[in-house]
Amino acid sequence: MVGRKPLGPALVEHLDGSADAKERLELILATIAGKVSVVAAAERLGISEAMFYKLRTRVLQVGLADLEPKPIGRPAQRESEAAAQSAELAQRVAELERELSAQTVRLELAQTMPHLLQSTAADAPKKMTRQQRRKEQIRQRRARRKRKPPR
Repeated sequence: MVGRKPLGPALVEHLDGSADAKERLELILATIAGKVSVVAAAERLGISEAMFYKLRTRVLQVGLADLEPKPIGRPAQRESEAAAQSAELAQRVAELERELSAQTVRLELAQTMPHLLQSTAADAPKKMTRQQRRKEQIRQRRARRKRKPPR
C-alpha cells in the first residue's frame, strides 16, 4: 500500500474533547472497524452491551445528521418578513425626508430673517415660581379694582 498508513480509531486523539469522550469514540470506531468486540468495549467502559449499542447508534445518528447536505449561503428571508421590513424602512425614510425639509425651511428662515427668531424667543412666556404667580394675581386684581367705576 502506497501512502500513509490509515490511523483508524487513533484519529480521535487529534480531536478536541475530554479524555473520556475520546476513549468512548475510539472504542465505538474500533467496534465498527472490527478491532474490538462490543462485549470488550462495553466492559472497558463499564456499561452494559445494550447501553453500548444505544451509545453507538446515537453517535452514528448525530454524525449522519451532521453530514446531511445543507443549502449554501445565508438562509433566505421569508417574503412576507422582507416585504414588511421593506415597507417599514420606506415609511421611516419618508418621515426622515419630511423632517429634513422642515428643518431646511427653518434654517433658511433663520438665515434670511433672524429678527423673527429673536423676537419669538423674547416673547416666550417665562416660568414663574408659585410666589411670583401669586404676586402677579394680586397685582392683576388691584388693577381691575382701580378700573371699576365707583358706585
